Amino acid sequence: MKIEMEFQGLQELVKAFEAAASDEEIKETNKRIVEKSEPVVKRIMSGKVPKSADISKSGRGFGTKSSVSGHAADNVPVGKVKLKETTASAEVGWEKSDKSEHFYVKFINWGTIYQPPREFIYETGREADGELQKIAEQEYQAFLDKTVG
Repeated sequence: MKIEMEFQGLQELVKAFEAAASDEEIKETNKRIVEKSEPVVKRIMSGKVPKSADISKSGRGFGTKSSVSGHAADNVPVGKVKLKETTASAEVGWEKSDKSEHFYVKFINWGTIYQPPREFIYETGREADGELQKIAEQEYQAFLDKTVG
């Protein structure tokens, strides 16, 4: 899941922030927001990933040498923050092209011909939205308080 935020209800604060900040300050503030958002998304997603009672029955092979060393819920991948112009983004969770030890999570999320999708990745984004907006609001307000106030 890519952390990308659209701020609803924060338009005036964002406008004031963008008017007071240089492009470099906007980029640094957005980077801080994404860095503070990653653990929130990881925590919420970790609680939504199904977890078997017996780890030996998880992953591909179910007990063979290709079984996993830990639950996917305890190993949610978090990518590095990527910067492009004044925007910042990061990947949290699994992509359809995932080939890691916990690649099988994509089948749980997106489904197969044998099981319907559970879509916990998008559900995580919807649930995290409020906390992420609060982080953004705090960072923008802190910048304005320090710069303007």
